Amino acid sequence: MDLPIPTHLKDILFPVGDDNSEFEVTGKIKCSCGNEFFEIWESNEKLIVKVVCKQCKKEFVIFDSGKHGWNGFVCGDDFLDNDMPYKKYCCSNCEEDCHNVVVHINSQGKEDFVDECLSNDASYSVEDWVNAFEWISISLTCEKCRLICKEWLDLETM
Repeated sequence: MDLPIPTHLKDILFPVGDDNSEFEVTGKIKCSCGNEFFEIWESNEKLIVKVVCKQCKKEFVIFDSGKHGWNGFVCGDDFLDNDMPYKKYCCSNCEEDCHNVVVHINSQGKEDFVDECLSNDASYSVEDWVNAFEWISISLTCEKCRLICKEWLDLETM
């Protein structure tokens, strides 16, 4: 089964649960070193979100609205101020800066992408459908107090 895991997340997003399909996927973020705890950094009011592995310090951009999702990938809506500073997210309960990250992505599916994009623009390939998702949600769980911040980011991308 093809899951809508965007290219930039394919090596770090690991599906969980039984509800995954061509139209939606939920997965945990896991660093290539095996660690599942991250610092969370956001810029432009969460329109750019990156994580930094607490173990090996690798950085991963989870979402950049100027590049990812339908508007960023297909429409090229890169209107962000790239000079905006990043702010570290800390737990509202205990101020811990270390979290598990779960990402949920909704997609219109492969056929919709093929109909909308491939028929009009030869620069796309069929495999690109995973990058043109319609919605992203990011939920965080604090390592220290286990507070769940469900849908810390919840954004339509088309």
